[in-house]
Amino acid sequence: MQIRLRLPSAAALLLAALAACQPTVARGPAPLAAPAQTAIAAALDSVFADTAFAPAHWGVLVRSLDRGDVLYEHEAGKLVVPASNMKIVTGAVALETLGPDYRFHTRVVAGGEVRGGTLGGSLVVMGGGDPTIAAHFHAGDARAVFRAWADSLRAHGITRITGDVMGADTAFDGAPLGRGWAWDDLDASYSAEVSGLEFNEGFATVRVTPGASPGAVPTVSVSPYTPYTSATNRAVTGAPGSPVTVELTRDATGGGIVVAGSIPADTAFVEEEVAVRNNPLYFAGALRETLQDAGIRVDGRASVTDLAALRDTAAMIPVFTHASPPLGEVLAGFLKPSQNQIGEMLLRTLGNERRGLGSAGNGAAVVDSVLRTWGLPSGRLLSQADGSGLSRYDLVAPELLVGILAHMTRSPNWQTWYADLPIAGVDGTLAGRMKGTPLAGNVHGKTGTLSGVRSLSGYLTTAAGEHLVFSMIVNNHTLSARDADRLAEAALLRLYNLRL
Repeated sequence: MQIRLRLPSAAALLLAALAACQPTVARGPAPLAAPAQTAIAAALDSVFADTAFAPAHWGVLVRSLDRGDVLYEHEAGKLVVPASNMKIVTGAVALETLGPDYRFHTRVVAGGEVRGGTLGGSLVVMGGGDPTIAAHFHAGDARAVFRAWADSLRAHGITRITGDVMGADTAFDGAPLGRGWAWDDLDASYSAEVSGLEFNEGFATVRVTPGASPGAVPTVSVSPYTPYTSATNRAVTGAPGSPVTVELTRDATGGGIVVAGSIPADTAFVEEEVAVRNNPLYFAGALRETLQDAGIRVDGRASVTDLAALRDTAAMIPVFTHASPPLGEVLAGFLKPSQNQIGEMLLRTLGNERRGLGSAGNGAAVVDSVLRTWGLPSGRLLSQADGSGLSRYDLVAPELLVGILAHMTRSPNWQTWYADLPIAGVDGTLAGRMKGTPLAGNVHGKTGTLSGVRSLSGYLTTAAGEHLVFSMIVNNHTLSARDADRLAEAALLRLYNLRL
């Protein structure tokens, strides 16, 4: 999850070159003749008929962007669980609806007058759904934005706050989890809670370092540290060569983290991510800690409030508004590492911007409406429960994904979209795949993984220069993700070598 949004110059040049080779829908080439269609069907049928996947279900569609016709289809109109291929739906609609220059805004207001450097009341942060106040977006420094805020407060003459540092989610409906998320995943960072006021994508990183000898108490550190995410250390140092059994869980209530198990004395350290409960309070606690470190005295505590309470409060005094990077940059941090919480925040932002309330249901309604304007029959090809694909209630047909991907090639936002997708052998979730093959640097696509689900949808340019769009999703398989990848990549390689 340490992807950099501002790419090194070499990678930036590569992306620019790839984006310049954008697919365009040309009307010149004639549709494929029947013998060619038969040859393609035979080539790909032999891949997807792998007996190891006989009990599973594949949904596959390949279309030529140049010819406009379908090259291969296998049950592409049937609904399947897409896993993170749902991010194609959320990301494309968000980019087209909000625009690449859209920015999330977080308002910082004073709950009292400022006199002689003292704010006589609370400092209130009103969240607008910004997902970028996180280490992921600031070269590993989760508090970079907060330190800049401390400088801004000082510039506004505030060196002491007599009240609380108070967080308020004023953008979303308060539902912290997606519908249908698995309960036994909720301690994992990829299942972190979602809020309109989100700090470090809702998780903390815990490092456990062994003691000097077996039986000693290990050292535990939490990053980014706040008193709210303090750790209870129940772990022990094990004998050299013994198994690592370190396990992280959250307290039943609050933000505490429990560390248990054993770490061998000859292990350098173990580092794991854990989701944090109550993101607005996590946010407020980290901000309070940063302000204190920067020399701004805070007499009160970290706390949260809701929009109803704020409406009943005396008029707030605006201090400053923080703007996120533009959505065109945020999408790279969403699609390339397949970051779930950004998907949820984008879906709720669509609901907030277009329906007046940031709920997943409102966001899904916006998605449905937009897809219909693109001429895509989403009603029979999509059932959307969340924005990330973490829910098994999500259902989508490969036919719809190919339709969305094809639409984006005709969009003014095409180059942004194409560059922000993972690139085979180069970056994101495809960085380690297809290396040493003609597909490396060629396939731009979105991966997806859940237990029993593996998906890959995106774009491919063949050796003959033909531009293809594809979606390949398998459900109910019992083998490894790599086994499923082997079939999808074999199919893509056969498509690459086509001479039509």
